Amino acid sequence: METEIVYNALKNLEDPRHIYGHFEQGKKLDGEITLHFPYRPPLRLVIEIKKELRQHQIPQLLERKQEYENFMLVAGRLHPAIKKRLQEERITYLEENGNIFILDDGIYVFIDTNKPLKTEKSSSKKAYTKTGLKLVFSFLIDPELVNARQRTIAEKSGVSLGTVPKVIKTLKEEGYLIAHKNNYLWEDRKALLDRWINDYEQQLKPKLFRARYELREDWQNLKLNQGETHWGGEPAGDLLTGYLRPEEFILYSNESPVNLMKNYSLRPNAEGKLFVYEKFWKGDFGAVAPPFLVYADLILKEDKRCRETAQKIFDEYIQPVL
Repeated sequence: METEIVYNALKNLEDPRHIYGHFEQGKKLDGEITLHFPYRPPLRLVIEIKKELRQHQIPQLLERKQEYENFMLVAGRLHPAIKKRLQEERITYLEENGNIFILDDGIYVFIDTNKPLKTEKSSSKKAYTKTGLKLVFSFLIDPELVNARQRTIAEKSGVSLGTVPKVIKTLKEEGYLIAHKNNYLWEDRKALLDRWINDYEQQLKPKLFRARYELREDWQNLKLNQGETHWGGEPAGDLLTGYLRPEEFILYSNESPVNLMKNYSLRPNAEGKLFVYEKFWKGDFGAVAPPFLVYADLILKEDKRCRETAQKIFDEYIQPVL
C-alpha cells in the first residue's frame, strides 16, 4: 500500500535530536504530515504519495504546489535527475529511505546520504522492451485482451507468441495483474499508464522515428489512408477536443516514404514541423491514433495548452476504461 511508503519514510527520517514526524490520512490529497524540528514550530504539509515519479509528472506537482501552500511529495524512490529538477523547482520531497528536501518559508533541510532501499527485482522485464511496450499498449487500450488466448493476444497486438507470457509475468510480479479464478484482474492501471509513458518516451518512441517533413498544405485538408496513417500529438489533440491549435505535427504511418510524399504533398526537411513515426499497433481508430497515445504525446510536452488538452483527453477517453 502507498501509505506504507509514508510510514517507512518517517521511520527512516526520524532522529529525536533533529527531525521527526507523524502522518495523518485526511481529505486533502493523500493526507498530511507534521514535521517537528528543534528550535522552531512544527511544519504541517499536505502530501501526495507516489511509488516513483516520472519527468512528465513534474508539471502536475507544480500545480499542486500552487494549490496547497505547504505541499510535499512522498516517493518510494527518486532518480537523481528527478531530484535535481525538484530541487530547482523548490518542490519539497521525502523519499522512503529518509532523504528529504525542504527549501521554503525560511526552512532549509537537505538530507541525501541515505542509500536507496533494496527492492525485489523482477526476474523478467519483458514488459518494458520495445516489443513488450507494444503489448502493454494493447492491454491499455483493450483491458479485456489480457484474458484472451495467448495466440489471440499475439495476433491482435502484433507481437510474437513467446512475448506474451513473459510480459504477463512481469505485470503480475509488479502488481498490475492479479490472478482471479481463471482470469486476470487489473490493479492501478493509471500507474501502469504513467510507467508506460515514461518508457515509451525513452525506449520505444526514438526507435519508431522515421523522418521529418515539411507540410505544403493545410493539414486539415489531408485525407489519410484509413488504417495506415493516423494523426498523433497536437493535430490529434485538436481533432479529439477542438481545444488546441497545432504548431507541431505527428503522423504514425506504415506507408512508404514515396507514398507519404505523394499522398500528402510532403517534402523532406530536417527542420520540418511534421514528424513521422512507425505505426506500432494493430487496428483502426480512424484519422487519429488511439487516445492513450495522443495523451502520451501531449503530456510529454512542456506546453501548458498541450497539457490542458491531454487532461481533457484523459477525462473523456481514458479515465472511463482505466
